[in-house]
Amino acid sequence: MPMPRPTASASAGVELLDALPPDQEEREAATIPALFWERVRRSGNKVALRHKDYGIWNEVTWTEYGEQVRACAFGLINLGLQPGERVAILSEDRPEWFYADLGTQCSGGVAVGIYATNSAEQCRYIVEHSEARVWFVEDQEQFDKAMQVRDSLPELCWIVVFDPKGLRRVDDPMVLTFDALLEQGRSLEQVEPELLEQRMAAIDPDDLAILFYTSGTTGPPKGVMQSHRSFLEGVRPFRATFDWNQGDEVVVYMPLCHLGERTCSFLLGMVCGYTANFIETPDTLFRDLKEVSPTFFFGVPRTWEKFKARVEIGMEEATWVKRWSYKLSLKVGYHCCPYRLRGESPPLPLRLLHVLAEFSVLRKLRKRLGLERLQNAFVGAAPVAPEVVEFFWALGVPLRELYGQTETGITVMTPEGKVRLGKIGLPLPGVEFRTDEEQEILCRGPGLLQGYFKNPELTAEKLREGWFASGDQGYFDEEGYLVLDGRVKDMMITSLGRNVAPQNLENMLKASSYIMDAVLVGDGKPFLTALIVLDEETVSHYAQTHNIPFANLADLARKPEIVRLIDGEVQKVNRNWSDREQVRDFRILNWELSSEDEELTPTLKVRRFFLCQKYADLIEEMYRKAEA
Repeated sequence: MPMPRPTASASAGVELLDALPPDQEEREAATIPALFWERVRRSGNKVALRHKDYGIWNEVTWTEYGEQVRACAFGLINLGLQPGERVAILSEDRPEWFYADLGTQCSGGVAVGIYATNSAEQCRYIVEHSEARVWFVEDQEQFDKAMQVRDSLPELCWIVVFDPKGLRRVDDPMVLTFDALLEQGRSLEQVEPELLEQRMAAIDPDDLAILFYTSGTTGPPKGVMQSHRSFLEGVRPFRATFDWNQGDEVVVYMPLCHLGERTCSFLLGMVCGYTANFIETPDTLFRDLKEVSPTFFFGVPRTWEKFKARVEIGMEEATWVKRWSYKLSLKVGYHCCPYRLRGESPPLPLRLLHVLAEFSVLRKLRKRLGLERLQNAFVGAAPVAPEVVEFFWALGVPLRELYGQTETGITVMTPEGKVRLGKIGLPLPGVEFRTDEEQEILCRGPGLLQGYFKNPELTAEKLREGWFASGDQGYFDEEGYLVLDGRVKDMMITSLGRNVAPQNLENMLKASSYIMDAVLVGDGKPFLTALIVLDEETVSHYAQTHNIPFANLADLARKPEIVRLIDGEVQKVNRNWSDREQVRDFRILNWELSSEDEELTPTLKVRRFFLCQKYADLIEEMYRKAEA
């Protein structure tokens, strides 16, 4: 049974951001379907979604959006879906993801997202654990995964395919296309037009709405239960800090299984009425971004690091005049940073220089990246190096940090005009924090989970008298800003008794344009070492411009010139740390980490324990070398 939702109150002892009262529309919407249909009624023929197919942007109005959701909901009822039953969705981002999600919830079901990069066995685990009755799959690739494992899923009744290209000749009573589902739904609506309204009227705000399965950093994914009430109320403190409007544009590109994308493009789109733009493929993000030029953009640290690398590569390929202009303009931007971070205006001479830098270089660079209209830019879901945040402020992008978890929603945000580099921000209104004796951060607030699906033991362990144990270590400074030290499970104790939090050092290494990933090693060891993953794009460009021949990434990783390049980057970082906290040795891995090899989670977080086991020989080699 779901745990009772703790009553949230104003934070005790921690400064809060000033809250704006929620608008009337939000107060009236007690469930996600109610919110959606109110938005359809209000916005009608305004554009809700855009999706790109074969290079052409297609628009979907809120009315058309509603028609698709309604047909999908009726179709699921026609398939026999009962209130409270689960529906799995395995797909890259596309409008049908939204239709299936809302169609499920409108029919009283529970939506369960699955990462499109998951293997067939990982998909099987989630579908089996959630006891899903219907499974939406995107295309032939995802359909093949479902067919591999369906015989081991006794609860599964239907497989629905969004894009049946290549599957036209499949004749299976368990399989139907999404278009066929919609047709069945429209037929049922003709016979029983009031059926859907009856289903939605029976939904209680505390009913389970969404099962978010965690990406499984330390073990099998856990099903986080979020009700209609907790998901809606959890987003209101974040929504209240902005002046959102229907003219805003967002880009849908991260997995919709993830709380961040589900909040920013799916839920907030209904709350605020802005337009969500689906990129064509994951590989076309940077190209599509320039065409959309969003006003709001949320990215994980790796996305922003890629932006930074693209700027630096572009400047290396530019003429000497452009390189000189860029370096000078960025230097002006950096000089303005301390003032802009505090929300202050720089002195007049610096302001005049900045106007010149903006006109000649910085504004053009932002336009080339598709970031020139950004009013709200955020980074979250993992720690980010302060150097990355500062770079974008120098470039003119007002990048701020968010903190939250699947179990809590967004709970901390950098306030506008009060950026503190190296510190995440202040708690959002209605969210409380405290730390226990081990400095683990505990949180409670309106977005708190109901519990873990079919796991009462873990629910009791993580929900302590209404407080959620985050697994993060940190503290709140004298201004009330959250400072993270790292994950409790990742804390290292060297053989000399030195406590080391690896994340901050790793983030500084990853701030280098040449380093994609860095995994610190040192638990029980006399000193720290690191496993380094090259950024193939930037290192390949470096090799080409320095006449270093290479065949592939593995070849690059062995080149003495590249080893010296990375050693120089490591030494730059070491200068910021004491002797005991410096990286004494490193090894460059021959390939990029991959979620397919289980080295990364689907949200691109490193599976540290798995990597240390997989590359145990490399790690031991570094320490044997030191002993010798």
